[in-house]
Amino acid sequence: MSQKRLAIVLSGGGARGAYEAGVIHYIRTMLPAHVRERHFDIQCGSSIGAINSCFMTAMAHDPEAQGKEIRHLWERVREEDVYRRDPQALLGFLSKTGRGVVTNLFMGARRSNHFHGFLDTSPLLPFLERIIPWQMISKNIANGLVKALSIVATNVFTGKMELFIEKQPQIEYTGEYLTHMTQVTALHVMASCAIPVVFPSVLVDGVAYIDGGLRLNTPMSPAIQLGADSILIIGLHHKLARGEHLPEHGEKGVQPPLGQIVGRVMNSIFLDRTQYDIEQLERINRIVDWSIKLYGDRYLEDLNHMLQRENIRGDIADRGLKRITALRMLPSEDIAELFNRYYQMRRRTRLTTFERVMMRILDIDPAGSTDFLSYISFRPDYLKALLDLGFEDARTHHDKLVSFLEQ
Repeated sequence: MSQKRLAIVLSGGGARGAYEAGVIHYIRTMLPAHVRERHFDIQCGSSIGAINSCFMTAMAHDPEAQGKEIRHLWERVREEDVYRRDPQALLGFLSKTGRGVVTNLFMGARRSNHFHGFLDTSPLLPFLERIIPWQMISKNIANGLVKALSIVATNVFTGKMELFIEKQPQIEYTGEYLTHMTQVTALHVMASCAIPVVFPSVLVDGVAYIDGGLRLNTPMSPAIQLGADSILIIGLHHKLARGEHLPEHGEKGVQPPLGQIVGRVMNSIFLDRTQYDIEQLERINRIVDWSIKLYGDRYLEDLNHMLQRENIRGDIADRGLKRITALRMLPSEDIAELFNRYYQMRRRTRLTTFERVMMRILDIDPAGSTDFLSYISFRPDYLKALLDLGFEDARTHHDKLVSFLEQ
């Protein structure tokens, strides 16, 4: 019996992506050898998950190094690698925005497209090109170590999700999303990471794209449509336990600051949408199990032959009805609260001019804007805490991971 086709799906969430690296580090270094070296046949990522997915695909030829190096990558990344923080960037933003507003107000018609995003992400593309051996992605896919890599981004003009897929020729995509079969590059990943309003949109072949998490933060559907039998999902939002309540920030009767509102908007953008998908999978799996019990072991085989014989088309008909299993890993702690602890310690040291001015522009109240800051802060102590949280959460689910990866 051939091994099931295994997929890993990585969510978006800015700096929170360090949590994913912590989980992967544990899988590749602490699980028994026969499962920690198992390849993920299908890699799917959105936003920051797209960066991690590309890195994993490029390192698929050495699973142990893959786990160690993805942690090392996150230990080294800094804000300066993602967006400019120097005084010139701040002055450029203020002067360009001010000039554009004045021009548009007094010239009678809009003549200046002056606002692209609060942050200048020009360092990100060369950083991505430097940290990921991009040529190894195509090589590892050609060698069969990875069957398909899927990156999701949102087309600004249509508002619809599009997929950039690099895959082996025999792998079929059976879904209905617009797809671009291409060699995945750093530019595609940068487009998937372009948080609306905060980061500028990214032009790919002349088309403007923004964050893939806007429409599909946890790209479970592409994994299924590429033929996955089992899917490991790593999310970046804490799921409240029964009786647990998130702490409230701010004061009742007082208008919230802009930073707090932006943080809530970003939570909506990066909402983990997998719960519904998993519930749907479980329903289909139960129907499959009941049908096999009623009609016998050949039920699925006979049904899929009938679909082919009758030339019935559609995503399930095209790929065949089958049982798909999923395991979801979520942070055991609310990441905004984790960030808040480290930010309060950070406040004891002097903030840069860039940080102070941007906090004034965005009206960021540290006590109530930890959601927003937790997405864009790449402080070493905070990233280490996320790495450690992912590692320890994976340790807690050690037996579940082993059982799942043994399928």
